[in-house]
Amino acid sequence: MSRVLAEIAARHEASPAGRTGVVGRDLLVDAEELFAGIDARDGRARQEAERELEEAARLGLVVLERHRRDPSILERVRFAPGSEAALYARLGRRPPAERRAALAGQFEAALAAGVPDRWREGWRAWCAGLRDSAATGGAIGGFDREAGPDNAEVLALLPRLLAWEGESLVRFASCVLCGDSKRLESLANSQREGEFEGQLRGRLGRMLEEITGGEIRALDDLGISRTTRFALVHGPLRFRFGDAEVDLGPMRGPVRVALEDVTRAEAVRTTATRVLTVENETTFHELAKLRSGVLLVQTSFPGAATVALLGALPDGLEWWHFGDSDDAGFEILRVLREKTGRDHRPLHMERGRIPFEQEALGRPRPEWPFYGSTDH
Repeated sequence: MSRVLAEIAARHEASPAGRTGVVGRDLLVDAEELFAGIDARDGRARQEAERELEEAARLGLVVLERHRRDPSILERVRFAPGSEAALYARLGRRPPAERRAALAGQFEAALAAGVPDRWREGWRAWCAGLRDSAATGGAIGGFDREAGPDNAEVLALLPRLLAWEGESLVRFASCVLCGDSKRLESLANSQREGEFEGQLRGRLGRMLEEITGGEIRALDDLGISRTTRFALVHGPLRFRFGDAEVDLGPMRGPVRVALEDVTRAEAVRTTATRVLTVENETTFHELAKLRSGVLLVQTSFPGAATVALLGALPDGLEWWHFGDSDDAGFEILRVLREKTGRDHRPLHMERGRIPFEQEALGRPRPEWPFYGSTDH
């Protein structure tokens, strides 16, 4: 492959005409800059590059602009976007226009994928938008610029995700959807992003959010999670299911309550006057040993089960949160307030406290507020 023509092709692809296919001005490259770009300023490399340019000019691929008084001096190389197909044929590569068309074709084909009625309009609008953007070199989200199997895999997976029903751990869902227990997490490329910390968000979450207008923002919203969706609680708490009542108050240790049980309960009651959410599980277990009568709920960034439980509790309770006194701890408090609608007050959380970990406060004592003297 000609190095100098490959360099011209690379510069063309970086230009507006190469990226979008909209024919505009010719690409004009300073000859010395072009030779420097391929490390051919002098010697045999320079001679070879000049020979290749002269051959390309003879074939009509480029125009060589020389010094008016001394034609032996090459000043500029002009490439017209209309010569794109011929240049790339010479290089033995697919031209950008063909690659854009192939990419747009992937999104066009995905329009016909079967998705639940609820999401069909959003799916078609999303695919059509990506198709049009790909055809003009615009943004295409988390997809590759080259049409290929990676894009095809994601476009085939998304409709199956939109049709997913029930609660399942991610490894099981991955086996069903991808035939590989680890593939779904790999494709999700999950990241820790504020309120989505610990959730399966990443690029699949962002795509699902765009398709559903924000109704699905992570795989967790589909019922696919790393752990079973539950709330970890301890203290006086009762659930009523028809004529039956489940009382967790006598339990000496913490209990995991599934989201499904929270949502199907006809009533959720407590004799406690205070609800204390606790960020760190180690501290939560120490507080649970005290059997203080305070309703304890362990949570960092709250999941669906925790949000549902706190929302199901009666109004009129005192709401407190005990977290680390660092930026992450106060961000958890902010998100907890936002997602639950409860006015959680900070307990033993002071900005600038060193050390700021909950465990640094030592062993708790039985009386509220468990650590040290305070006006709470």
